[in-house]
Amino acid sequence: MNDETMIPESRAQTVLVVDDTPANLELAVSALEADGLEVLVAQSGEEAIRRAQLVVPDLVLLDVMMPGIDGFETCRRLKAIDHTRDAPVIFMTALSDVQDKVAGFAAGGIDYLTKPFQIVELAARVKTHLALRAAQRQLVLANARLASSEARYRRLFETASDGIILVDMAGSRITDVNASLVEMLGFERDHFVGRPIGSVPPFEAVPECASLCATLAASGEIRCEHTSLATATGTLLDVEFLASLYTVGGARIVQCNVRDITERKQAEARVRYMALHDALTGLPNRALLQEHLAQAIARARREGGCVAALMLDLDRFKHVNDSLGHHIGDRLLEAASMRLRGCLREGDTVARLGGDEFVIGLADVDGDQGAGEVATRVLTTLSRPFFVENHELHVGCSIGISRYPADGEDVQTLLRAADTAMYDAKANGRGIYRFFTPELNAAAQQRLALARDIRYAFDRGEFVLHYQPQVCTHSGAITGVEALLRWRHPEHGLISPLQFVPMLEELGLIVAVGQWVLRTACQQSVQWQSAGLPPVRMAVNLSAYQLQRGDIVRTVDEALRETGLAAEWLELELTETMALYNAQEAIRIMREFKQLGVSLSLDDFGTGWSSLSYLRQFPIDRIKIDRSFIRDVVTHPGASAVVQGIMTLANHLGLQCIAEGVETVQQFGFLQERACGEIQGFLVSPALPAHECAVLLASDESPVPESIV
Repeated sequence: MNDETMIPESRAQTVLVVDDTPANLELAVSALEADGLEVLVAQSGEEAIRRAQLVVPDLVLLDVMMPGIDGFETCRRLKAIDHTRDAPVIFMTALSDVQDKVAGFAAGGIDYLTKPFQIVELAARVKTHLALRAAQRQLVLANARLASSEARYRRLFETASDGIILVDMAGSRITDVNASLVEMLGFERDHFVGRPIGSVPPFEAVPECASLCATLAASGEIRCEHTSLATATGTLLDVEFLASLYTVGGARIVQCNVRDITERKQAEARVRYMALHDALTGLPNRALLQEHLAQAIARARREGGCVAALMLDLDRFKHVNDSLGHHIGDRLLEAASMRLRGCLREGDTVARLGGDEFVIGLADVDGDQGAGEVATRVLTTLSRPFFVENHELHVGCSIGISRYPADGEDVQTLLRAADTAMYDAKANGRGIYRFFTPELNAAAQQRLALARDIRYAFDRGEFVLHYQPQVCTHSGAITGVEALLRWRHPEHGLISPLQFVPMLEELGLIVAVGQWVLRTACQQSVQWQSAGLPPVRMAVNLSAYQLQRGDIVRTVDEALRETGLAAEWLELELTETMALYNAQEAIRIMREFKQLGVSLSLDDFGTGWSSLSYLRQFPIDRIKIDRSFIRDVVTHPGASAVVQGIMTLANHLGLQCIAEGVETVQQFGFLQERACGEIQGFLVSPALPAHECAVLLASDESPVPESIV
């Protein structure tokens, strides 16, 4: 590039928008002109090439699917012309396949916008790539004009979005700060310059700054992912801090970059809150309840106290929902939640598990009498009529109570005992409470019988796999299947995994069954491909026990080699909670999986203890949005906000999204409009036996109704 190709900074930058759809052109033009950009338009690849030769654009927004030559060929021709070769090209396309993106990058594109695009995203990406190109030009010009390098460096230094501090390595004194730092912290430049960084507010409060130069001399870099700085007005900012050591002209210079991450931290806190609270009522959800109960049990174990769990659901709630609609039912749940809060003592917890089911955790309760008093208070307050949109509703509730240590010494045992007692209360007239007793444990007896049978189920070949299709929201094509374990009991028929998987874990059989599931799923995928069916991704769930064994990578490698399945067709699903239990070990294992060539997904996302800092490090390919959020996504703003937030987060991290539990056309429409890549659920198909799934794969028709794709 020579000096004549440099665009003067005073001239507005030019963007060439190429799309054969006038509506798309109008939308893009209005957004870009609003940012002060000059916009050229073309409706075909041939016209774009002609226009670019008359006026060289600074950036090209290029549609892929057009009559005549398509976007990929248009890009190749622009890159073959000397004066348009360096213009960055951003493709706009509804195509979401990885191969399409690879083809675009091979043609010379630098980025992708997925249709339908968001105006804010379009403007941001254009600004980013224009800024990148401008920076590249300035760097090239800096090499050609050494005499003006200091002025150009000063310009970059002052206009950087990060706050920058320059420190003299010899004396640890600040030699300069940029305008962004002054604006960020509210101090004048003179407040910093000439003073040691370890003693000047607000950096005196940052431990890393106290021995900055000594530490850098040993390590060359200091990185602090999160610390707080007080501005001149006393406001605390969340910031990232990075200090690096450079040698310039024989002098050793420290550059400290300070980035304001306050908004990001606030967004993380909001996402974390939504992940631990019920979207409709704002009450704690199951995950937060379990934490509170575990803490209460640990304290009671140390101090010799008592903990109680009260399981309740609303009587006649289904009648309200069926007769008056879900909208009235939701308002009733909100009103009931408010009343339940009023029944608690300080330190107690009320959580909504789903539907009309609630749990109250009582910490340090005064035995049966204290638990009974709270239960009586709840029965009384919920027995009063509710007035919802001119409807007088009478519901009441039934309550089951379990106690630590009498009925169980861990959270899950207490909840199961409370659930058993609650069903006894419902069976004995409703509107009452019952304490758990061993005599109520008929369900536990049945569970023992199943536990006995399950020991032999594996050897008898009673376990089978069913496969639930996953489809693309744009094309409706099947992109993968998830292998789901079923138990075909000789007396009770198909048994839900919710009943027997915990037994497998308790009996130590989960690893052996998990290995069988992996090999069987791989073998089934190979059989389908050998039969001429189109290859699709085979998703297999891994259990926490398999990860903890330490040989899971070898197990997966052996399954692939023994069955002959190409690694690219296998996807392993790990739950969010599993990944975060021992995050560093999980990251190591996931990286080894990626070396095998398999893809990875994070299952049940949003239900665990999300750590966004770890999420950035996980080498995963896609996030599965949990069905608990999808269920309410079109009816409750809280759920829709969580789903939108997860998809936005995935997009920023370059991950695909798949929503599970999609059952209605409205849910599908919400996800499709927001560019969620894939879905699975009863709207598409339930989990099917292998032969029925093969019929679906062989069909030319999409399992999604044609009217909604």
